[in-house]
Amino acid sequence: MSNFTTDAQLCIERELELPNIYNDFTDINTQFHISETCKWINEHNYTKVCLQFPDELLGLSASIYEELKKETTADLYILGDTSYASCCVDAVAALHVQSDAIIHYGHTCFSKSNIPVYLVLNETPLDVAKTLNTLKQDINLASQTDICLFYDCGFEHLKDELAEHWFLLYPTGFIAYIDMKNESNHKFFGRVVKNKDNEEFSSDKLKDCICVYIGSRGQTFFNFSVSIPAQKWYILDPTTNQIDIVNETAWFKRRRHLVEKCKDANVVGILICKLAGEETKDIITRMKQLCKANGKKSYIVSVGKPNVPKLANFPEIDIYVMIACPENDLYNSRDFYKPLVYPYELEVALNTNRDPYFTTHITDYDQLLPGRKHYCDINEVVEGTDVSLITGKIRETKLTNATGSNELAEKQNWELESIGQNLQNRSWKGLEQKLGETEVKTVEQGRKGIPLQYNNEPE
Repeated sequence: MSNFTTDAQLCIERELELPNIYNDFTDINTQFHISETCKWINEHNYTKVCLQFPDELLGLSASIYEELKKETTADLYILGDTSYASCCVDAVAALHVQSDAIIHYGHTCFSKSNIPVYLVLNETPLDVAKTLNTLKQDINLASQTDICLFYDCGFEHLKDELAEHWFLLYPTGFIAYIDMKNESNHKFFGRVVKNKDNEEFSSDKLKDCICVYIGSRGQTFFNFSVSIPAQKWYILDPTTNQIDIVNETAWFKRRRHLVEKCKDANVVGILICKLAGEETKDIITRMKQLCKANGKKSYIVSVGKPNVPKLANFPEIDIYVMIACPENDLYNSRDFYKPLVYPYELEVALNTNRDPYFTTHITDYDQLLPGRKHYCDINEVVEGTDVSLITGKIRETKLTNATGSNELAEKQNWELESIGQNLQNRSWKGLEQKLGETEVKTVEQGRKGIPLQYNNEPE
């Protein structure tokens, strides 16, 4: 046996060399705003506070905890793992200890939460003068063209320096500042557009602008480029100091294909990937209303962090509409057996009041709710037929209105019967209990040791 396995003692005593990825964090007190954080906790008299870290900062969590305890008497709890994406505030985990507030570290999607949150953003170094000079040399603007600057949240600590250099180069330009106070009515994606005189503008102002994003290509920039109807989008990556023009035409073609898939679907799964905020309940209710108005069945599915094996357990569902923050990258995954779509795409497919030929996308589902910019009434649907652009088959819209209690009971019984038929068609139906059929055996001693060499295995 020893010829085929490694000696267990060698595995236990082996010393591992871990790379030090925290060399950039030389001054924890300054870079993670320890004094400001403690001041916020003490001013609001919070007694229980959760510290939420992304995976890349967990190695610093103990050091930050110790520094915070020097200036506050509140009970602190480190959240080692998040219920969903690390950019979202994990209010679910905070409820486990009945926390009063959350300190969120690292990259954030600026989603709203029903618990007080203090954001501590990463501080990424940047040579502002060199970066903006590169921009000035590579982009030729017409005299009447406006330009707006977006920057990654890691450069928030340099916003004053960025503004100074930017308005020297483009006095009539704009900057999309990060707003963490949730006070402005013009706020979108956690940002507010302002000019040199600090006047605020809505995102509609950007229709006539060329927009430039300073940062790396990722989900944040992707949301900007598909959601904000600017004339052109440029990305300037400080690591390479190169400027690229972005065009997401292929992505829009795929999303229009998924809109047609929504029309073909008979069973829609409302996949929950976010629980914080009252807007989550509202958008779930709206998705159910859309499905009901179009004669489609809908099921709420909550499986924690979704993956392919989990969702493969629901083969009856034709398509999933995912309730998640705009920065969730699962929307673009092609590994799942059934497509994942945005709430906006289900809206376009099932709500005839929506423009089916959209040129910009809405990745933030908050904007679809009543009182928001992109809200639209749900039109009453009539029974009819049309042709699927994917299968080429006739597609029927059948509406059922059960008004009496007897009709409602019959409908429920039919749904239970259909679920049973679906289970019968499966090749595997789960573990069978076989109560009273299994022979009772005496308790036996189990294995001891480690998987490499159990005590009862020959050497």
